[in-house]
Amino acid sequence: MQRYRLLAIDLDGTLLTPFPEKQVTPRARQALEAARAAGMAITITTGQMQAVLRHVCAGLPLSGPQILENGALIVDIVSGSVLSERFLPREYILPVLEAARSLGLYRAYHTPEGVYVDRHTPRARDWYRPPLPPAIEVDDVTTLYPRPCIKIAAVGSPETLPAKRRQLQEQFGKALHVTQSTRDLLELLHPEASKGQALRQVAHLLGVAPAEIVAIGDHYNDMEMLRFAGLSIAMGNAPPEVQAVADYVTSDNAHDGVAQALERLVLPTLK
Repeated sequence: MQRYRLLAIDLDGTLLTPFPEKQVTPRARQALEAARAAGMAITITTGQMQAVLRHVCAGLPLSGPQILENGALIVDIVSGSVLSERFLPREYILPVLEAARSLGLYRAYHTPEGVYVDRHTPRARDWYRPPLPPAIEVDDVTTLYPRPCIKIAAVGSPETLPAKRRQLQEQFGKALHVTQSTRDLLELLHPEASKGQALRQVAHLLGVAPAEIVAIGDHYNDMEMLRFAGLSIAMGNAPPEVQAVADYVTSDNAHDGVAQALERLVLPTLK
């Protein structure tokens, strides 16, 4: 039986319960603590920034490298030191912002200091929840250029976003990483910034083989890491294309899908 050494797990739509609670359930927390006690390293792989990770995952048994901003940053959770960073190439910032505007999308400019969004962006007030500071609304995010940009996010209607994602992939896919992280959110990043690439780096740092990795996710931005891991688990709330690349589909994030998967597939291998 394969013994797993590293758990890579997404936050929103996966480990966290649905909006508006967005919490780690006691059952999931217990499963993570059991995995850590048995020797597994736990790496959160999220599109969020470090402040969100520290807030929503407070008390979880995390140590070592954590994957943030969809792979653009890898940070040591204990020391806070940045182990890897891949910012959006400067020459693409304005073209991406213009392309998103022309598609009728609201834009978010992620900087190391915070997130700036176009005024009246849907979900702007819910981008981060107290006690974290909210996203900063500005009249036009292009005025932030040339500040360093971790990534550009674009908000749109869930009904039309897949088609717009494909258009942006056609335009920028050879130069940038274009992905969709939720039903209403696209992200454009450095070409080597993805959860899969970052997980490969973390595995190398920890001396863990792909076969020894378990990855759990729920959306398109998780597909690279699901393909990389020895055991890939998709959530029941994941789109069909994401479920199709996984070895196993668990329940959704409203019904402790993470805990169910760990209890059935992972914890028994650690005894």
